[in-house]
Amino acid sequence: MRYALCILLAFSLTALPVEAQQRKKATTTKKTSTTKKTQTKKAAATTKKVDKKTQLRNEKAEAERKRKLEQQRAQQLTRNIKANLDSVLVINGQITTQKRSIDSLDSEIHVLQANIDSMTIELKRLEKELEQRQKQYARALIQGRKQKSVQQRLTFIFSADNFAQIIRRMRYIREYTTYQRAQGELLKEKQLEVNNARDRLLGAKAKMELNLGQMQNHQKRLEGLKSRAEKNAALLNKNLAATQKQIAEYQKREQALSDQIEKLIQEEIEAERRRREEAERRRQEEEARRNAQAGSKTPKPSTKKGNKGSTAPAERGTESYKYSDTSVKLSSDFVSNKGRLPMPVTGGYNIVRHFGIYNVQGLRNVTLNSKGIDIRGQKGAMARAIFNGEVSNIYQYGSTYIVMLRHGRYISVYSGLKSVSVHKGQSVKTRDNLGTIGTDADGHYTLHFQLRREKELLNPEHWVR
Repeated sequence: MRYALCILLAFSLTALPVEAQQRKKATTTKKTSTTKKTQTKKAAATTKKVDKKTQLRNEKAEAERKRKLEQQRAQQLTRNIKANLDSVLVINGQITTQKRSIDSLDSEIHVLQANIDSMTIELKRLEKELEQRQKQYARALIQGRKQKSVQQRLTFIFSADNFAQIIRRMRYIREYTTYQRAQGELLKEKQLEVNNARDRLLGAKAKMELNLGQMQNHQKRLEGLKSRAEKNAALLNKNLAATQKQIAEYQKREQALSDQIEKLIQEEIEAERRRREEAERRRQEEEARRNAQAGSKTPKPSTKKGNKGSTAPAERGTESYKYSDTSVKLSSDFVSNKGRLPMPVTGGYNIVRHFGIYNVQGLRNVTLNSKGIDIRGQKGAMARAIFNGEVSNIYQYGSTYIVMLRHGRYISVYSGLKSVSVHKGQSVKTRDNLGTIGTDADGHYTLHFQLRREKELLNPEHWVR
């Protein structure tokens, strides 16, 4: 019994460490499992965090890509709108030119047709007269054949009843011979007249056919231009908001330029007023000095209208002061050339902006307003004087220049020059070069041209051809 208890006790003592080890092992395994789970969770969290960052980065990159794409599309649309708007303005200018050419040819054709009708009637009359002359000449020839031989003539003369009849018959033969020659000459002249009339008629018909051919070519070109304008206008009308925004930018730039020109014009008018007042003051002083030297009483300055060289009282900035005879004559000459003044640019050109307020053909709700005209020339084009005058001033506007010419009471303004070849106070003649035309904001060689009668704005297209 004692022996069995000892064995049991020994077994228990032996089992205790094993159980403890097992418990310890189980605890360690549990801890390891927990650690692994924790590490797995941490790894998963880290992975999730990394994935989220990557996703955000990708989303941000995608958003940036879309933004850039939209920006590129917007820029491309703006470029397309600019190009199409520019094309519409150019084409409209060309359409206007083509219409003028067609109208001019049409008028010339009508005149030619009237001349052809008149020449046709004249030719028929001449041909009728020629026919009559031919008949008369034929009769004269027949009659002449009857009296062809000398013997026949002598027989005719000496068969007379008396001497007086002989004399009459001799005179008759002589006069009839002269008549025959005259009929021959008249026939030649009439034939030449008919030939010349026929040549003139054929020439007029050939010219009319040439004009008709030119007009047909102009008509085809006009139809092509209209088709292009409609196609370009379709894109602009489709993106009307962007088009109007672009037009607003154009208008803003032109308004800034027009405001500057307006300011310069006011300064020019004021300077001219002061010059005239100073000239009048010196004239009166000189007159007073001469009168004083002559022992006469110094007269008061005359304010009467109509006195040569005098000035009427004038408010500041008005036009009520008197102009010199030279200025009045120059103004009169300028007016007499209305519609025949040369275009203020050299080489080929297109008018891309017209004077005043008008709707752009083919565009909906698009209105332009200009105090002058924009003339697009070629590279190297020069601005030139439209009439005799004086360079009243030269101004720098940004990187370009503005040149102003005085033609008596009229002022012409040339804006957009990159260089100037005249100086202030210089007298210029019609078609004299003023400077080289520079590029505008869109890279085109454009001259902005204004014409005024002092403060009054004039439509340049009514004055230049």
